[in-house]
Amino acid sequence: MADEKVFVLDPACGTGSYLIEVARVLQETWTDQGFGALVAARVRQALCTRIVGFEILPAPYVVTHLQLGVMLRSLGLGLGHGERCAVYLTNALTGWEPPMHPKTAVLFPELEREAERASRVKREKPILVILGNPPYNRFAGVAEDEEADLIEPYKAGLYTKWGVRKQLLDDLYIRFFRLAEKRIAEGKEGRGIVSFISNYSWLDGLSHPVMREHLATNFDEIWIDNCNGDKYRTGKRTRDGKPDESMFTTDEHRVGIQVGTAVATFV
Repeated sequence: MADEKVFVLDPACGTGSYLIEVARVLQETWTDQGFGALVAARVRQALCTRIVGFEILPAPYVVTHLQLGVMLRSLGLGLGHGERCAVYLTNALTGWEPPMHPKTAVLFPELEREAERASRVKREKPILVILGNPPYNRFAGVAEDEEADLIEPYKAGLYTKWGVRKQLLDDLYIRFFRLAEKRIAEGKEGRGIVSFISNYSWLDGLSHPVMREHLATNFDEIWIDNCNGDKYRTGKRTRDGKPDESMFTTDEHRVGIQVGTAVATFV
């Protein structure tokens, strides 16, 4: 990721944890390579140009900017006048294609400028790495047309080929998987890496055979680290009756998390 041609995107960056970790990896890499006093400037340039975050909610968006600013100051080099990190307030699931209709008026000019910056990233930057922790919410509300159309390929043939009458493909994380597959495996670059930690229902869910088929077909290599945690499958107990302490268990919270998760990396 230290290579200047590598553009990294966290499409649901929340409060910026994954972007901060990418910046830390860059810092360590350049330090090990002997860049010395130039490391901070290189990290700042990367965060302002090619380490990109999208977030739809204003509060975590602000926190991300704050955290990245604090990190840069800890390196002894803050943002200069007019500089900003490449984190944008936008819906990551829409706006990748030229608009079909005229732009609607926006009440605040600042939001319009923010939308324009995000659109330039979506349409012009050669994203090579997509990573992060997309949200899991099966009841995510009504999607915009472009967003709803994202997962149509995962529904094709569900009944005719697989006999699935009722599908459960409305969880938000599935839209992010499809977005990443579309941008990396099917995009004009046709190469790259996707790495998400997400709900693991897609691994063996009855509604997900077409999704699995898509991913297995479109990527050359896939690694899956199953992290457990699903209270409905384990009852939070192991087979011999002991507490099922997943990787998310802490001393203060022995149960850990309630949703089964997996880290999936696609090349």
